[in-house]
Amino acid sequence: MKITKNALALAVGAAVALTSMAAQAEITLLKQDPQAGNPLSRLNFTVGGSIRPQFNMMTGDGDKGSYKRNGFDGGTRFRFAADYYLFDDISWISYYELGVNIPALFDWDSHYADGANNTQRRMLYTGLKSNTWGTLTFGQQNSVYYDVVGVKTDIWDYDMIGQAPGNGIDGDYDGSYRSRKMLKYKKTVGDVDLYASYLFNDSEYLPGNGLRYKRKGGGSLGVDYHITDDLTWGSAWNYTRADMRNPDNNDSKTYDQNILGTALSYTPDNWTFSFGGGWYQNYLTTKKVSVNDYFAGDAWGIEYFAGYQFPIGQYGLKSVQPYFMGDRLEYVNGRNYQRIDNGVGISFKLDYGFQVDYEHVFTSSTDDLGDMNLVRLRYDF
Repeated sequence: MKITKNALALAVGAAVALTSMAAQAEITLLKQDPQAGNPLSRLNFTVGGSIRPQFNMMTGDGDKGSYKRNGFDGGTRFRFAADYYLFDDISWISYYELGVNIPALFDWDSHYADGANNTQRRMLYTGLKSNTWGTLTFGQQNSVYYDVVGVKTDIWDYDMIGQAPGNGIDGDYDGSYRSRKMLKYKKTVGDVDLYASYLFNDSEYLPGNGLRYKRKGGGSLGVDYHITDDLTWGSAWNYTRADMRNPDNNDSKTYDQNILGTALSYTPDNWTFSFGGGWYQNYLTTKKVSVNDYFAGDAWGIEYFAGYQFPIGQYGLKSVQPYFMGDRLEYVNGRNYQRIDNGVGISFKLDYGFQVDYEHVFTSSTDDLGDMNLVRLRYDF
């Protein structure tokens, strides 16, 4: 069925308003308070989520008629977390995060990509947590690289263009973002968080061009150094061994994919500064439908952000944060491509978990992409 942009905004707004009556923050359904003879008292169970209608309007005719210009779901998700106390300081933890494409769920034409799923499993993992021994988890979860490097510049809306997570063939499969079938370990030693992970063999991923990608294995190492309370420096390396195969002629090639990056986050008082960059080997795609030339040999990218949050605390407005942000992505070989983005934005945090963001981004790229105007409405609970 056809609906207008105004109808989409009203429908999402109504859903958000109804939800806000029930919740204003992360909700604890069961609070952990271990008592003898009561197994349920050992469980801490919380739910939360974020509803995110968004509009992306690119200058020129590059996105004319696009569902993103009409209004779309910018990443709505619902999360469920459980922590079950076992003994001493050891707990069994589990986490599930479900992405929901609201326009696709209600079949709102022209407001979601063709073939888009109604829901998506963003994360699902389980494991053991100990203050003494660290945390060991298995399943689909944030990669070591994202936890240590990527997250530091994943703080505005039109971001993650210059960093590795999400820019490869698929971040869920190649180990860079929300990695599938991953065993991850984290241990805090003084001011340093140490990370390590192992990527198990995964099922084939079909990029939609007739070829097939299969991860055979891999792993990651990361270090996050909390230099001061407001200054953190992280570095990480991720390795993935994968096959690219053409089932039509059985042609195949094995790639050793590496991403190496570092990032800084500095948050003195109301300021936020972040900078991150990485080197990507056999990771970014060449855009060629060729087994032997599918991935570019070398590329690099950087992202940066600077913003100041003005506390308001009246008339339903908590704070206002103007900011400057940007990125750069460049292929060294395998493809002649370069992209540079620089922009300004402003974020309004309101009472009851609501937030409104506006960004204008100036883009200079080999493929002559237009500049971007972005508006995102957000409700967190």
